[in-house]
Order: sequence, then C-alpha cells, then structure tokens
Amino acid sequence: MFKRKSLIVAPFFLLSILVFSALPANAKPNEFERIAKHLKTNYKAKKISFGFMWLARAAVKVIKPAGVKSFNLTLYKDLQFSRENLDLEMQRAMRDSFGPEWSSILRVRSQKGEQVYMYMREDGNNIKIALVTVDKENAAVIRATFSPEKLAEFINDPKIFGISLGESK
Repeated sequence: MFKRKSLIVAPFFLLSILVFSALPANAKPNEFERIAKHLKTNYKAKKISFGFMWLARAAVKVIKPAGVKSFNLTLYKDLQFSRENLDLEMQRAMRDSFGPEWSSILRVRSQKGEQVYMYMREDGNNIKIALVTVDKENAAVIRATFSPEKLAEFINDPKIFGISLGESK
C-alpha cells in the first residue's frame, strides 16, 4: 500500500519541483523592474513604502473608475545623480527598458531639472501607460492599464457609483 502511494506521489512531487524551480530562471524582469533597478543602482534611490496601497489597488480592480483596470505607484527618495547627465541617462534607460511595442509619448525637462517620461502601448482592448518622474532627489514610477472606451464614457458623463461628478443642472 505504502509503495503504491509513493509511486503515485513521487512523479507529482518531481514535476512540481521542476516547474517551480524553472520559473525564476526563465522569468525576465519587466519594464518597471528594469527602471526600478536603474534608479536603485545608478542613483542609489531608496524605495518608499506606504501602507494601504494594496487596498487602493484592490479597490481600483473592483470598481474600475474611469475605465482604470489596474495601477501601481512606486516612490523613491534620496536620489544621487549629476544634473548634467540625468536626461541622457534616463532616456537611455527608458529606451533599454521599454521594448519596441511601447511608444514614447511625452518627455519634459523643466528649467529646474525636473523630468517626466511617459510611454504607452496597446494591450488587446486596453492601453498601458508608464510614467516616470524625477525631480531634485525623488522619483515616481506610475503604471496603469485602462480601457479607452470606458475612459471616454467617463469623460462624457463622469459618475462613480452612480453619483455624478459633473455639473449639476
């Protein structure tokens, strides 16, 4: 009896070991992980943790306000960089991190040195956007997935939970 159970359990155990050990080896960092790595390694950035972001993300997944299906916000502090090289370095990092399916739609550099980079790509019926901002010593990486049709509906008639956000008549 024990031998029969071990003959049945052993292959499943071996298969699960192979599957789970192979996943990390094949997992390639996504665009956002590459940008995060760039900020941490090149500029010694420290990630800021703030509570209840998981709750906001869960609420957005359920409610889908204005067609937003998911989002993530990651903040960094204490960046150390040379202002003269930052724009070129960030442009290179963004190009290297985001593949050809992503389009650069915004790049702004203020007189004070603040920089904004925005990329976008189609994902089936949805749009994915990535926004990276860098100022004197802080950075933010924002990503979101939204439905353009639902966003257009919201813009024409802004309501959340049936409550109108537009002008009352």
